[in-house]
Amino acid sequence: MGRLPDLLGFPRLLRHYAATAVGLPADDEMAFDAPEPRVRAACDALRQGRYAPAEELLAVTRAESDWAARADAARALAEALLDSPGQLDDWCARKPRDRDLALVRAEAAVAHAWSVRTGARASEVSAEQFAGFRALLADAVPVLEEAVALNQGDPTPWVAVLRHDTGAAASREDFEDHLASALATDPHNWAVHARAVQFLAAKWYGSHEEMFAYAERVAAASPEGHYLRGLPVVALSELVLDERLDGDAATKYGPIGQDRVDAAIAAARALSAARPAGDPQPARVRNHLAWAMIRDGRPATEILDVFRAIGRHVTALPWDYLGGLPTFLELRKGVRAQVARDTPFFGGTVPSPQTATAVADAGGARRELALVPATAAQVARAVLLTGVAYRTAPLGKGITLLETAPSQEPDARGRGGRRGLRRALLGEGDLERLARSFTTGEPWPVLVVSRYVDRYGLILVRDRKVLASHFWQGPEGIPARQETAETAAALTSAFPKADERLVAAALRDPGTDRAPLDAALAALRLPALPAEYGEGYEILADVPEAQVVAKRSLRAALRESLRDGPSDASRELPPLGP
Repeated sequence: MGRLPDLLGFPRLLRHYAATAVGLPADDEMAFDAPEPRVRAACDALRQGRYAPAEELLAVTRAESDWAARADAARALAEALLDSPGQLDDWCARKPRDRDLALVRAEAAVAHAWSVRTGARASEVSAEQFAGFRALLADAVPVLEEAVALNQGDPTPWVAVLRHDTGAAASREDFEDHLASALATDPHNWAVHARAVQFLAAKWYGSHEEMFAYAERVAAASPEGHYLRGLPVVALSELVLDERLDGDAATKYGPIGQDRVDAAIAAARALSAARPAGDPQPARVRNHLAWAMIRDGRPATEILDVFRAIGRHVTALPWDYLGGLPTFLELRKGVRAQVARDTPFFGGTVPSPQTATAVADAGGARRELALVPATAAQVARAVLLTGVAYRTAPLGKGITLLETAPSQEPDARGRGGRRGLRRALLGEGDLERLARSFTTGEPWPVLVVSRYVDRYGLILVRDRKVLASHFWQGPEGIPARQETAETAAALTSAFPKADERLVAAALRDPGTDRAPLDAALAALRLPALPAEYGEGYEILADVPEAQVVAKRSLRAALRESLRDGPSDASRELPPLGP
């Protein structure tokens, strides 16, 4: 009888697991520690030797006193140049003693030192690594001093100083002086307080009690609704990862009692629930919250709601401690499986998302268009039996644009509801799948252009088969020349007027903005996409020439497909019979 719960749980898992995907981005749509779009664009330009976007971004954040964005930008730009120190030197030589560049240089100096040490435990770092670490930290001191001197009244350089303090084993007096200087301008600076939590952790120079008490004080002093209200769950991650604490329920939090842990989780849950699901800003709290709730053994349905709120925005911490993105995805799957097992087989349903609706453009959903070298009427006849509402518009040169139009199917049950469940289970709206279906037996190919996880890409489909696909991954993901040649050859065979050499060059472009995609389309001799593509959804909705084909019942679609002559793609026939 001991295995009876397992025997009952497996049928529930099979029945309900797919439904737990509602409100969750797919695994391949997750972004790990990704900067915001304007920071990413500046980093991409910087890697290509274009400094202006980064300079403009830093100047704007300074003028607006947007210290949070300024710290994020300085860190991301520094990391973008970590493997190109000569480029950073060239940039600084062009603008000596520039206060914005001084921030990037300071962050880069400290990041370089930490890259030599690595994030491994001290016992796993070699003596040579430690020697290099200390030498680079010493070299960073004058760079940090210059950044502070040039940015009076700006807390941003102190973020790098505090990271330096942790590596250099600064005295408690120096640490507290630096912390006070950072908070004098911005007392509610997330990056500064997060650095302080690290310094005060037991693994560095404090204790569990001191670290947690600091986080509690900061949270209590923060404005209502501020992200710092969730700082104690960040401290909780440091606490529960201490291998010296045993797993007994009464002692697993060491000197921190369960009541304080409960309060930290409750505050973070309230903060998360007050913000839209998929919003990147509270992700810094939500990711720690998910781990804290898993570690504390909270109900799987509550944890699943936090994963839904995270959306695609996976932060480096705490997951880097645990194995990175693969661990996040495995734990998310485990939570989904537990929810499915806990849902009754008969009459049970997986709870709907409880967090606020996702922001309009959180960046997690795919933004897709299909370019079809056929007329709208031909496309309509081909798509007729797919059961998907879609919209077409002429692009020119004999090309028809196609996009799914989910808004044409009103959801009487409110947000999510049955339509959201159907879409999650059946993949409704995925243009690659749709193209594989409606190209059966057709003489023309379909080129799907896609943007998700801030990456642009294209997929070539012909007669149910994917013949080629490519996504621009930045400098680290430039494909090999042989792979590029094969992809270019497949694309040019589908579009004979194309210039294969120019197509190959566009595929090897290291950028992640829209420019390489536009260059590839131009090399394929295809017309340019609408300017709005990539920035929103259902962009054909406002095109005057666009036509909507509403979803048909299967019987109605079959009846129309059997009619003599071309069908009227914009009209839905009444169903046959009662």
